[in-house]
Amino acid sequence: MIIDSQFQRRLLAASGFAELSLFQEAVQELEELPDASKELPAVLAVWLEVYQRWQKWSEAESVATHLVEMEPQDPNWPIARAYAIRRGRGLAFAHEVLLQASEEFPNCGTIQFNLACYAAQLGQLDEARRRLCRAIEIDKAFSAMAKIDPDLQSIRNEIA
Repeated sequence: MIIDSQFQRRLLAASGFAELSLFQEAVQELEELPDASKELPAVLAVWLEVYQRWQKWSEAESVATHLVEMEPQDPNWPIARAYAIRRGRGLAFAHEVLLQASEEFPNCGTIQFNLACYAAQLGQLDEARRRLCRAIEIDKAFSAMAKIDPDLQSIRNEIA
């Protein structure tokens, strides 16, 4: 499949419409893409963005799960899947998804940071501290994020 400028324009338009909360317009742009392109990861990523912004968590989870299967080497997809699961099915389910992802991507700071947030919210403060330290070890930027993330309020006074 050749990706042309019209294809790129539709993806960009769909993303822009979603950002403006014009979800029907975003869907229309995506539905007008050629059938041969509808399973491309770039297209599915925009669908995921639309569903996340629309807060359609079941649909977002489904698309993210499909992306995990298509691109298992990309840690962004299990992160997106856990995000949708957290909002759609609950924190404990999302925590389990990210625990599994942390085994596959032990050096992904975002997974470690999100696990710290989830653990803190679940009252697992020792795990939250350990995961946060690991996230900061991977990327120092997580230190600043931790100071403002409401999920980490229970351990905020311990953040260096």
